[in-house]
Amino acid sequence: MAELLSFRSLYASDERHVILAGLSLHVDRSETVAIVGESGCGKTMSIGALLGILPDDVSITAGSIVFDGEDVLSYSGRERKTRLYSRIGFVPQNTSDSLYPLMTVSEVMTDAYAHSHPDVGRRQAKEKAAMLLSSLGIEDTGRVLSLYPFQLSGGMKQRINIAAALMDDIDLLVADEPTSALDIHIRRQIETLYASLSGREGLSMLVVSHDLGFVHSIADRVYVMYAGRIIEEGKCDEIFSAPVHPYTKALIELSRMKTMDRAHDLPELGRLASAVDRESPACAFLPRCCCRRESCAVSVEYACLSDTHFVRCVL
Repeated sequence: MAELLSFRSLYASDERHVILAGLSLHVDRSETVAIVGESGCGKTMSIGALLGILPDDVSITAGSIVFDGEDVLSYSGRERKTRLYSRIGFVPQNTSDSLYPLMTVSEVMTDAYAHSHPDVGRRQAKEKAAMLLSSLGIEDTGRVLSLYPFQLSGGMKQRINIAAALMDDIDLLVADEPTSALDIHIRRQIETLYASLSGREGLSMLVVSHDLGFVHSIADRVYVMYAGRIIEEGKCDEIFSAPVHPYTKALIELSRMKTMDRAHDLPELGRLASAVDRESPACAFLPRCCCRRESCAVSVEYACLSDTHFVRCVL
């Protein structure tokens, strides 16, 4: 498959800590890729680096992010808007904050689109918005387009954010924790919705999530992230049926122990790796690992288990 997006040995840090420590991953065209890991591992920072929305105190110090053959880190702010944002749709973690409270759903979905497409009239933009809402399972689209954010449920806000992201004919949909803070009933609806999107021809997806049940249902490939780097990657079935890294095994086991009436957020395993751990060639998971060896404290290389399965572990 042709590669659409790749992170190549990306490093990022703030004034005190290394946040991304040589992050490398890729997304092919028409592929759904998920990044999983605990809070603080760098998942959301990876998205921020791609979209140019990192916190002010975080800077990229090395590496590249290549989208359709071009390094987006070389883009100016204006170039990101004109050359990148029209091809990448973003669904943020907090969907409530992303919808302006004084704008109707129609205004949220059509204002930016009409501004970037001056040849398209407001009526045409509204018709497209209604069509997208309908395709995402929303009935009575005329009424919904007239509503304000405070009149919407959490699941409805998630659908509207997805529809807004799809207003342009995008190549990549990026979603940050799409099932976060949703009850089990709405979470299953959103899971079904993303599963249907992952089958759309020509649309790639990059999803970061704590929710391993959700990831298992939609992803083609999975990257397991720890302390700012990828420690295991493989096809979805490989990762869930034959995990190799002790951290991956622990996450999957913990997610299976969760009862079905609760969200599948991953519980913390203990202290996350410090800045020193992230910069070291040793295994960052060493202080928390029940399978550690003396060699883990020296250097750990990325090993190839098959053509599609890779792991950073001496075991």
